[in-house]
Amino acid sequence: MAAVLQCIVDRGLIHSSIDALCRKVGISKTFFYSLFASKEELVCHALRYQQPRLLAYAQQLMENPSLSWRAGVETFLKDCCHGAKSGVAVLSIEEEQQVYRCLSEENFQAFRRDQVVFYGRVLAVFGLPADCIDPRLFGNLALAMMMVHKAIPDTMPFLFPEVAEQMVDFQVKALVDEMERIQENAQQVKQDG
Repeated sequence: MAAVLQCIVDRGLIHSSIDALCRKVGISKTFFYSLFASKEELVCHALRYQQPRLLAYAQQLMENPSLSWRAGVETFLKDCCHGAKSGVAVLSIEEEQQVYRCLSEENFQAFRRDQVVFYGRVLAVFGLPADCIDPRLFGNLALAMMMVHKAIPDTMPFLFPEVAEQMVDFQVKALVDEMERIQENAQQVKQDG
């Protein structure tokens, strides 16, 4: 799983072949296909595999006494947006489409359920009550930032690459502003209740 994630980070899913992955980990293609029906199913498993590491990183940031809550959340989101620099596997728009086309409906729905649980856990690490923000909304907003940042300029050439970093900063700040407002409202309700 670590090798697959590194291939996604380094070269992208589209440029990673099953042959190259098998050589990298020292297994045969026959053995690979006894474990996974396709490269796309492997990718879903690999993305699930990185989730505990991401949750541990978010927890570490929240427990860091030198960081405010806001700085911890912003650091986490920015590091995820800069997947290649941070070692976080983020799929491109084309890669998501490729994976989706090749998954069975059952595997797609299972992956989707797992994603909702994951984003709920991230929100819990950030101290946001489950009933205050829909994990699907948070997931959409976070993934949209990551995927658009990754897509500039290759897939989205009409966006301006020279301000891509400012775009990420702006989007992260706006999302964290809303998360902070939700957290403050939840704390107020708790105090009043």
